[in-house]
Amino acid sequence: MLDIKLSGIDGFFEYNDERYKQIIEKFNEIDPTEVSSLVNRLAALSGFTFYTGSFYRPVKIDPIPRILTRAEFQEMGLELRKRMIAINRLLYDVYHDKPSRLSEELVVKSPYFRPEMFGFDPPHGIYVYIMGEDIVKVNGNPIILEDNVRVPSGMSYAKKSQEIVESILKLGMRSNDGLNTMTKTLVNASETRDPVIGILTEGTYNSAYFEHKFYSDRMNLLLIEPSDLRYSQGEVLAKTVEGDVKIDVIYRRIEDLDVLTPGLMKAYLRGDVSLVNAPGTGIADDKMTFCFMPQIMEDYGIRGSLRQPFSLPAEEVKEETLEKLVLKRREGYGGTGTFIMSELDRDKRAVILKEVRKNPSEFIAQEFIDFDTVLSVIDDKLYETYADLRFFQFTEGTSDLVLSRVAPVGSKITNNSSGGLVKPVWVK
Repeated sequence: MLDIKLSGIDGFFEYNDERYKQIIEKFNEIDPTEVSSLVNRLAALSGFTFYTGSFYRPVKIDPIPRILTRAEFQEMGLELRKRMIAINRLLYDVYHDKPSRLSEELVVKSPYFRPEMFGFDPPHGIYVYIMGEDIVKVNGNPIILEDNVRVPSGMSYAKKSQEIVESILKLGMRSNDGLNTMTKTLVNASETRDPVIGILTEGTYNSAYFEHKFYSDRMNLLLIEPSDLRYSQGEVLAKTVEGDVKIDVIYRRIEDLDVLTPGLMKAYLRGDVSLVNAPGTGIADDKMTFCFMPQIMEDYGIRGSLRQPFSLPAEEVKEETLEKLVLKRREGYGGTGTFIMSELDRDKRAVILKEVRKNPSEFIAQEFIDFDTVLSVIDDKLYETYADLRFFQFTEGTSDLVLSRVAPVGSKITNNSSGGLVKPVWVK
């Protein structure tokens, strides 16, 4: 039988479920550590990498899959669709000077506010075409931790980990293909028939460059860098080896605050190119906005059942209470700027609290969620670990490619940049 290292965890264990019978039986027949070693060698050889800022490191795969039932996937899709509608309505109101739950101070101080977008009507009224929603389970029930609408990443990791693990285990699992949903979303972002679509990347030194190249190859997108683009006579042109090509849709994988190609913003505002997602959508990505999402949905008459942790601006919380909560920098991403205060030593807590006192408006406080655990192979051992689920919601539907990120042993931070692994997920 599987020998699981519990690591002091005492929580709801997802794998105690009938849906995992086939997987548990499979791993009782073979050596999980040998599977892990082979899977990760294949990942490295196939260039499945993450750029850390100084070097490329292989993305580590935990080969023990997770299973979502079709019913729970469909229910999640309904909830995320509601959330996308609310976020697009919020952004419209913010950029059209209409009343909303967000104060003017919160909006203009957001690092993602784009004043150029003020008064602009985006194509189809859509700012956000693609969202990455981070979900954990508590006693099997989903809770949303974050909305990612600037440059949500990871769907390629879900696809790649599926393909590699299935090639070894041969579980007979169908490879989900949410890439079709993504392609349809990008095509429908343009009024042009058969639009030319490019994916805009910073280049090989972007941490998610593997994903940019993956989408380019699998979806027939032009892979372009800012220096490849120019705006001339009402057209956005991309330089290619075969000459200039007119671009109709740009899937933007660079931050709002990065220096874009001169003229690109003007081209967008004039309707000469579609940008996915629109500039300025980061306001909805701001952790401070997350605090108000239940009220925002209620204001728009949208009833959702998906729970989120109790969250509020840190400046509204007494310091002795802050020490028991999770503190997040409002502009943090990739696990950076997230502090589970109860798990930090006294000196580290003191440093964080000092920073909060100095810049209270830059932090939110969130209730601590002790979420469910999964079974993982890490460093040639089996462990019970913490893992989340990232769902990808598109205007054209919910992708059935779901990413599960696994925290390193002893941690609850699942992000790849923080040392997390990826685990294949199947919907069946």
